Amino acid sequence: MMARSNKRWSIKAQEEFLIRVGDLYSNGYSLLEAIELMSIYYEDKKKSNDLLRAIQELKNGFSIHKVLEMLDFHQDVLSLLFFSQKHGNLGDAFKTAGQLMQRKRYYHQKLMEIIRYPIFLLFLVLIMLIFVQTVLLPQFNQLFQQMNIALHKGITMFFIVISKLPQLLFFTAILIGCLLLLTRIYAKRIHPTKKLKLLMKIPLLKSFLSLHYSHYFSQQLSSLLSSGMTINEAISVFEQQTYHAYFQVRAAEFRERLIEGEKFEQLIQRDMVFEKGLASVILHGQKNGRLSRELEEYSRLLLANLQKKSESLLGKIQPCLFLAIGAFVLVLYLCIFIPMFQLLGGL
Repeated sequence: MMARSNKRWSIKAQEEFLIRVGDLYSNGYSLLEAIELMSIYYEDKKKSNDLLRAIQELKNGFSIHKVLEMLDFHQDVLSLLFFSQKHGNLGDAFKTAGQLMQRKRYYHQKLMEIIRYPIFLLFLVLIMLIFVQTVLLPQFNQLFQQMNIALHKGITMFFIVISKLPQLLFFTAILIGCLLLLTRIYAKRIHPTKKLKLLMKIPLLKSFLSLHYSHYFSQQLSSLLSSGMTINEAISVFEQQTYHAYFQVRAAEFRERLIEGEKFEQLIQRDMVFEKGLASVILHGQKNGRLSRELEEYSRLLLANLQKKSESLLGKIQPCLFLAIGAFVLVLYLCIFIPMFQLLGGL
């Protein structure tokens, strides 16, 4: 099989490739023909060569999701393409995957736009801090010593904190980096179910994870049921996929309990990851015989809600950053004016 690409395709490149191949496939081209056209389209030799190797692997019998995995495409894209080979809507899967990458790129750009100006301000504030620490504070200390004026204990502590602030920030950054590294190592070793349960205990993450997992599950389950599968067969497909470990584990548990006679909606209702409304949608869909359609509509509602929450969170990030920078600037002003007031009081 082809070697893994040494450089991941960018989000924008993945988005463009997926949408174009999806359009070509929907217009009557075979998958091989669509990818061949894309290999001709790219002026970038690396991308063109990647696709030529991908075509060869497809001819050798490898599935499209395995081939794109070697090109280091996003995990969610690979998952969508895996399911598409089970329900048969490969063209729609490519388009959906392209739209997914489009949303990821949009939120990434939005975040960069939000934090770009605060980061610039923070850089200027750090320059001011260095100036205060290296120029102003030594001069104030020298002046107080020459005039034999005793500094207030609070001001003395304030000076010490400011003088040590760069070192504190440096060690804090190292500490955070070490914690993130240890967390990543620990996350790889623990069971997927336990890992997700720990993440669900974080209030900010809980809402987003629940919406994301519920949307993903209802969307893929809808597609599988629409292709004629039973619920048991669809759950078996979730067990076969390897791109979302949590669903792989939970699907195995669901399948065993379904065989024992438990109802599907009850299993969903007891799972803390899913939105509360998912079980009700499943029950209602089973009663009227339109489960796949209702799951599809519900997945769209969840996606809209997820986008709304993401926009709201992004809108709150910038004010918080400005508030933090404003507090930092206030501290610097205090560094300058408090010693001046102390000095005037000692005259």
